[in-house]
Amino acid sequence: MSVLDLFSLAGRSVVVTGAGSGLGRAMAEACGQAGGRVLCADVNDASAAATADLIRSAGGTGDAAIVNVTDEASVEAMIARAVEAYGRLDVIFCNAGISGYYDRIDAVDVERFKRVLDVNLTGVMLCAKHASRVMIAAGTGKIIITASIWGIIGSDAVPIPDYAASKGGAVNLTRELALELAEFGITVNAIAPGFFNTNLGRDKDMVDPAVKQRLREASVALVPTHRRAEPAEMMGPALFLASSASDMVNGHVLVVDAGVLAR
Repeated sequence: MSVLDLFSLAGRSVVVTGAGSGLGRAMAEACGQAGGRVLCADVNDASAAATADLIRSAGGTGDAAIVNVTDEASVEAMIARAVEAYGRLDVIFCNAGISGYYDRIDAVDVERFKRVLDVNLTGVMLCAKHASRVMIAAGTGKIIITASIWGIIGSDAVPIPDYAASKGGAVNLTRELALELAEFGITVNAIAPGFFNTNLGRDKDMVDPAVKQRLREASVALVPTHRRAEPAEMMGPALFLASSASDMVNGHVLVVDAGVLAR
């Protein structure tokens, strides 16, 4: 086996949640280009279908599924569909998430706070729960959780207590599951993105545009390369964690931030 063979996903089944756009789409495309059979799952069925089309247009195997990661029955059905379509489940990217609302803690709306935790943390748990059931029976699998640099350090750019709490929980859930599932041949790792040019947070019209602008400016200032990354720059790290190249990596948080945390 050559070293490049370690990165092949030929014959493997992959589920990506939040695959309809941004980092999720890049993760799905990377796995499709590496030979994986990819179920592109998203709450927006048209966006999921568009990603699956991209994979197929490049000669890969891609299918679309609609999923609400906060609804257990929906998550369970997504996993069942992947197994029915591909006969197995080798990799899941627990990626679906929403941004915070940029409210300082003294102004936090409790229902908004709960919503962010429900999608970003409970949703990850539900995906890991139902994926792990299939993987435990098979004795192998890879679970990859999308965290954030704001799950590791605090933000001094804008206030994001809801998002930071959800991603901090995702970081330590990664470590916990890595220990729980190692004996079953399953690895659990996280990706902690820095600042990427995605639509995350741009759909929140109630957020003061000045706050959004402040975040954009602060992010460019914080990154040593002084630019925000493009989603395609997540393809390599995602493929590494999904492939045999990372078989001895477990409980790790792979930071992809161009050096923000090196400060």
